[in-house]
Amino acid sequence: MENNSKSVKDEKPKITYSAERTNLQEFGYSKSGSVQGDPDVYASYLERILNGDLVDEQYKGLSETERKEKREKIKDLEKALDDTKKNNAKFEADIKVKEKQIEEHREELLHIRKKRAEDEEKLERESFSTLKFSIVLFVLVFLTAYLFFFYISAAYKALYVDFEGIASRLADGLSTGSIMPGPAELAEALRYNYLLFFVPFVFYAFGLAFHVLLDLKHKAKIVFVSLLITVTFIVDLLLALIIHNNTESAKELMGLATMKWSQNPTFYIILCLGFLAYILWSILLDFLIREWRKRQVTLNLKRIINHLRKDIKILTENIMPIELIINEINILRDEVDTYVQGNLKGFIDQFTTGWVSYLAPDNLKNVKTKCLNIRDGFIEKHKIQPGIVKVIKAKRK
Repeated sequence: MENNSKSVKDEKPKITYSAERTNLQEFGYSKSGSVQGDPDVYASYLERILNGDLVDEQYKGLSETERKEKREKIKDLEKALDDTKKNNAKFEADIKVKEKQIEEHREELLHIRKKRAEDEEKLERESFSTLKFSIVLFVLVFLTAYLFFFYISAAYKALYVDFEGIASRLADGLSTGSIMPGPAELAEALRYNYLLFFVPFVFYAFGLAFHVLLDLKHKAKIVFVSLLITVTFIVDLLLALIIHNNTESAKELMGLATMKWSQNPTFYIILCLGFLAYILWSILLDFLIREWRKRQVTLNLKRIINHLRKDIKILTENIMPIELIINEINILRDEVDTYVQGNLKGFIDQFTTGWVSYLAPDNLKNVKTKCLNIRDGFIEKHKIQPGIVKVIKAKRK
């Protein structure tokens, strides 16, 4: 405790290593009287209150049990902080790997474009053409529809002979009928046997097999393709022969002149409309698939890059901020090191009330006003609000 006989000039702020607990109002009145309300000394006491060296006698710090609990919590948080740092380091390492992969794929994509640009023929041969693809797709769609109706009609005419229909058309001086049925004839064929609907898909399968065989890396690839074409030709030939024989048999039963298949133009028309259209369909399908593959080369690289970017975004979102954990640890450490807690604004008001009580006489009015101004400026400078709890950390030498 300070000596009351000290002069104003001798009074200096004290540096303490433990909080001085006292009745602040009485203490303020006493100290104000000892220095005649010196504003500078008053300001020094405000600093002591702010630093926690001067507090109210009624306040005490944490209990040992509370300190132990907080220390355990600090250990848990430090472990969580360490785990978070390790996880973040792993995520950051993964991000760097994926960023490197993105750069490699971008360089690969750029290399492909440069290589194609250097060779016009290669550019034409290996680059995807939207125009070519669209035209071939357009033709292929209609050719697919044509083969669908053609083979249903061919299978129907090969499996079923309408003698009355043939006789009626011959009597009227018409032909024996077209290989391509009208809507009513197609419906009649499907009513005859709905399985005829699946016949065109057999030939579509032949066409797809044509592409698969062309993709083989086998030495006998040409042999396989030749056998496939031969089988398809034989099937179309048999269909044309059966249709020819059925028609000629109907003519013979009616007493009309017949002709051999080798002399019948209809036979060759049926064979060409089927087999040649099928071969053309197979070639266009193969071209369409290969053209699409050209697009897939660069498209797949772009998809890989986009996928890696999404992975990086997810990894970035998984990186947890450690600032909140560090802040909580620091707060707990401050609480563990705290031995007194009090209402800072209340402490200042109590002390000031005692200090200015001594300055009530009129001859000390100016000193009182100056001290109150110092208090207001001090509160404003340190942004001290009512109800704020001041954390007073333990002093260490």
